[in-house]
Amino acid sequence: PGTGKTMIAKAVAGEIEAEFFAIAPSEIMNKWVGESEKNIRKLFVAAREAGRAVVFIDEVESLVPRRRDTEQGSVMARVVPQILAELDGFDADEGKTVLFMGATNEPWNIDSAMLRPGRLDEKVLVGLPELAARRRMLELNLKELPLADDVELGVLAQRLEGYSGADVAYLCRKTAEQIFLE
Repeated sequence: PGTGKTMIAKAVAGEIEAEFFAIAPSEIMNKWVGESEKNIRKLFVAAREAGRAVVFIDEVESLVPRRRDTEQGSVMARVVPQILAELDGFDADEGKTVLFMGATNEPWNIDSAMLRPGRLDEKVLVGLPELAARRRMLELNLKELPLADDVELGVLAQRLEGYSGADVAYLCRKTAEQIFLE
C-alpha cells in the first residue's frame, strides 16, 4: 500500500498523468566515492526522459541535510550539491516536466539552499487526520478482521484524536496480530 505521504505524491502523479518515481534515501546512498552522486544523476535523467514525471523522496532531510551539520569531505558534502544542481537543471529541458516532491518530519534539518524558491516552491503541512479520516482509516484497516459486535468505529475514532495515520495503521496491525494469536 505505501505510506500516506507516498500515496499523496502518487495521487499527484496520477492527476497530471506523469510517471512516478518514489525513491528512498537508502536506494541513493552508496559507500563508494561518486556512486551516490551517480545514483542521483540517473534518477533525474530517467525522470526527464519520461517527459512528465514526479520524483518523490521520503525522509528528504537525510539526502539534503544542513551542510553546516555535515563533516567536510563526507559523502553528504557531495550529495547535497548534486541534488541542488539536478533541481536547478529542471528548466533546461524544453518540453520536459519534472515535479520534485519531498516529505519530512524534520523540515528544520533540510539545507536552506534546498528550501529556497525555485527548488521547493511550496511547503505543505499535512496535519493529523480529523475524525472522519480516522474513522475511514479504521474501516479500511480493519475490514478483513472479525470484530466483536460491540466495537463502534466512530467511538474508537474519537478516542484516537491526536493519532497520526501511521499510528492508526499500527494500532490496526497490532489488533490483527492479537486477534490471530488468540
